[in-house]
Amino acid sequence: MPLPQLDNTIPKYYMTIPTTKEEVKFRPFLVGEQKTLLVAFESKDERQILTSMLDCLSNCVPNVNLKTLSTFDVDYMFTKVRAKSVGETTNVVHSCKECSTENKITLNLDDIKVDTTGFNDKTIVDISNDISIELQYPSYMDVIKNESFYDNKANQADVLMSSIKTVMKSVRTQDENILIKDEPKEEVDKFINSLTNTQLEKITSFAQNAPALTHTHTYECVKCNTENEVTFRGLQDFF
Repeated sequence: MPLPQLDNTIPKYYMTIPTTKEEVKFRPFLVGEQKTLLVAFESKDERQILTSMLDCLSNCVPNVNLKTLSTFDVDYMFTKVRAKSVGETTNVVHSCKECSTENKITLNLDDIKVDTTGFNDKTIVDISNDISIELQYPSYMDVIKNESFYDNKANQADVLMSSIKTVMKSVRTQDENILIKDEPKEEVDKFINSLTNTQLEKITSFAQNAPALTHTHTYECVKCNTENEVTFRGLQDFF
């Protein structure tokens, strides 16, 4: 005799995606999905972690195309689903600024927000009088496809080049709009290498100031009683 299905017993919740302001329905992670995530995190393989996170999150929020959402929107959604799945708190460790003692801190996931200061989904930077670049906030699919992020042998220059590519959407001239994703890697590299430092800084500044999960927490050191204020930023700081 087949065992009963439990679909009707799974609770449903709502959340609002930070930048699109769309309200979406979601469910918690199931046991099988939590196991998949645990195995991925234990592997310390970043590509496996991101792929597993997207797959499991897609199951929980089926009516949203996570492949097109920015990384910080997906990060926020992950914290919301996790809060309803295994508890609304997460434990992190931080070293006291005075005595360097490691302190265990408990954070409430509902207090974590996306800092959208400076958010602009239509950013165009001028490179010259007749050339400009349209920038974009990358999705996790953009990150996953970029092998330099996972190459342990990649140097800082390679990583920087990869980061620049993920935020470049197109190059505009007076006559055409050239999509970066349609261009050969060699041509894109050649274009980036032809930029001046001032031109490059316009792109890197956009990437460095992208919205992110943010939470500021104050705690008293368990050893020296010094008050510490720490700002956590990005999904990796919370888990």
